[in-house]
Amino acid sequence: MKLESAEAIVDFLGNEGIEAEVYEDYSGRGMFGSTTAGVVAGVATEITWAMGRAGIDDSRRVDNMGGDCIDCIVY
Repeated sequence: MKLESAEAIVDFLGNEGIEAEVYEDYSGRGMFGSTTAGVVAGVATEITWAMGRAGIDDSRRVDNMGGDCIDCIVY
């Protein structure tokens, strides 16, 4: 995901009262050391909902970061 997209999503979610943060250097599964920006929030559906509402068409890979999606990342 582009950093600009991640920042826009976090701003949009913040305006909706949903806590989220930008993760600038995420290396997801199969990225072999490459990094990308992502958005971390409690529920991935909030992030993808915000992307649709804000008109952001960017990558939508999701990782639960080793947990049960208490902190999911969309990248």
